Amino acid sequence: MAITRTVLPRKGLVQPQHGITQYESDMDANLSILDANVAYMSDLASVVDTLVGDIGLNGVVAGFQLSPSNTLYPALTNGVLYANGSRYAPAGPNTGAAPANATSYLFYQEENWPNSYYYRAVPTSLNPGDAFIGIVVANDTQVTGVTQAMTVFGQIPVTPTTPGNFTVPHLLGRVPVGAHIRMTSAGAIWWQQPTDVDGVNLYLVASDAGVTAKVQVW
Repeated sequence: MAITRTVLPRKGLVQPQHGITQYESDMDANLSILDANVAYMSDLASVVDTLVGDIGLNGVVAGFQLSPSNTLYPALTNGVLYANGSRYAPAGPNTGAAPANATSYLFYQEENWPNSYYYRAVPTSLNPGDAFIGIVVANDTQVTGVTQAMTVFGQIPVTPTTPGNFTVPHLLGRVPVGAHIRMTSAGAIWWQQPTDVDGVNLYLVASDAGVTAKVQVW
């Protein structure tokens, strides 16, 4: 005789066969509660991706360390980043060749398969949500210098040499979602007005030369 099983709709939990014990209704109730409320890892990833996309965060979380090389292909380690509203950990990064005799800005975007890395002559991405990896400086045959992108929720130490207005590149590759100044010396640093941040710089004011702070950006 064929056994008919009840498969719950949300997570596919299977209710027990009835007629074996006196407790099937209790087990059915418990499994219904689990089916309605249990979260798998895939669910949690989706929640995180949705939150990141809604907030507008993108950039390097960890890894993706750039290094000079004896070719026009910069060395780049594996890592984790947020781009286009989702979390990615692409294996075997292939950046392509950097433009010769130029300073270029390296970005990552998921849609441009199979090579999701691209270079720009300016520090702005082609599409909102693309992740900034870093700056690559090349001569005619090799990569001679690199500057790492700021990580999501990174800290930037600032030490102005004169009082008054000064600017600091934040290296996020986008307009910061937020920024917070934490003083590490006597004196004060505050935001310029009307422009405090843009897609490239932080615009700050120092009370004195030599004051120090850390600016948290995200």
